Amino acid sequence: MAPESPIELEALEVYLQPSLVSQREWETLYKIITKYLRAVGKEDMVRYPEKATVIRKIEEWHIHIQIKRTFTTDVILLYSDLSSFLNQSEALILLGVSNEHGRISTPLIIDLIVLIQTNIPGIIRVKGYLHPGDWGAAILRLQRKGLLSKK
Repeated sequence: MAPESPIELEALEVYLQPSLVSQREWETLYKIITKYLRAVGKEDMVRYPEKATVIRKIEEWHIHIQIKRTFTTDVILLYSDLSSFLNQSEALILLGVSNEHGRISTPLIIDLIVLIQTNIPGIIRVKGYLHPGDWGAAILRLQRKGLLSKK
């Protein structure tokens, strides 16, 4: 019998539905995402950056980011060409972990959810809990960087 963990972790999964977006729309959004990811600092990507290792591979055709911690790894995996996603009905593009309070330790994942959802609503499906405070903080971060308009 395994000992019980004092910390309860939950997965946050984000799926892209490639059939709901045109290649042209996706390429435009992919360029915005790429520009943002190249400019964002580690301190804006993760909570407690000193306790995380960030591996970033950002290319014109492919984005792969891993945020490694002692017990978890969050992942971002995007392609510029929609046909590159193996599952054409629903492709896992973001995977994160939230704590027992529903807070995700990788704010960058929430930023990407907000960025995708505000640019092309309805092309992603989120499985898991998004803390309202994380959502609001992401909106403010993206507005400060000029990626979202202030309404």
